[in-house]
Amino acid sequence: MDQEQVIKFITGNLDEQEAKDVRTWINADEANKHEFIRLKNIHAFAAGGKHILQIEDDFMQLSRQINQEPIPTKPISFRNYLKYAAILIAALFIGFSASEIRYIFPSSAENELTNEFFAPEGQISEFKLSDGTHVWLNSGTRIKVPVSFSAKHRILSMEGEAFFHVTKDQLHPFFVNTKELSIKVMGTSFNVSAYASEKNSEITLIEGQVGIKEIDGERLAKLLPGQQLVYEKATGVKLKREVDIMPYEAWRDGKMIFKDRTLEYISERLERWFNVEIHFNDQNVSHMKFTGTILKNKPLSQVLEIITLSAPIRFDIKVKPNEKNEVILYSLKNNNK
Repeated sequence: MDQEQVIKFITGNLDEQEAKDVRTWINADEANKHEFIRLKNIHAFAAGGKHILQIEDDFMQLSRQINQEPIPTKPISFRNYLKYAAILIAALFIGFSASEIRYIFPSSAENELTNEFFAPEGQISEFKLSDGTHVWLNSGTRIKVPVSFSAKHRILSMEGEAFFHVTKDQLHPFFVNTKELSIKVMGTSFNVSAYASEKNSEITLIEGQVGIKEIDGERLAKLLPGQQLVYEKATGVKLKREVDIMPYEAWRDGKMIFKDRTLEYISERLERWFNVEIHFNDQNVSHMKFTGTILKNKPLSQVLEIITLSAPIRFDIKVKPNEKNEVILYSLKNNNK
């Protein structure tokens, strides 16, 4: 696709058929989507002139306009486009770290325009939805949100781990869908952990009340504050239990709190938080259990040093310029290190 044609699409200077051709090109290939986002960001940041303290208010105002106002039939000016695009892009940088946003265009099987937010491994992201709902994304999490919620409900989908503080609205219930589960909320704070790589999904309620059912319709549980549902994906087996809610809130502030957890469990989270790969030379090491707190703003080497002080293990960090760094944990009992 001609770059000039894409820029005309970004600035709203194409007729209906030409715009349709560009959308087809964007959806045809992942590389095309990245190129479109790159050009869109270049033009957005070229606007400049926004004061950082105004960005969040401007973003919320624009979100309301998107939800309430019809799409104009005439092209918007290039100057105005840059102003609004800059607000949307810059607003994503408010909070603990930046989100990536990807625009998913309607297809024949989809009638609504959605935004996809992504917190890359090594980052935690924070933002607000147009209804005021506050969302935090843990490392390696994706979430899809309609540009405009429907007149009856508010529905989004996710993969990974996210914390929600949902704005109460009795007339428009809030739903969070994972691949296996659907969570219904009226105005609640809760945490959802549903990484594709993990065998269990966990929903932990902090305040309010939620109802949970399988995507195919079977109702599973209603949770009260301090309760958690553990759902085994492969078998559908469920367990409702009382938990300490602190670990499920603390990660938003860059704290990983664990009690009597295996090193295998801890290492999976360290991999996402520090964007590395962790391997064991002895599976007995992976089953060792630990209790403590890890701070995300500390170097990984320091975190590993603390772990090795309490167990007969040592580690190597292999730096790989073009790949994720690799951490190998060794058992000293086997004299492998």
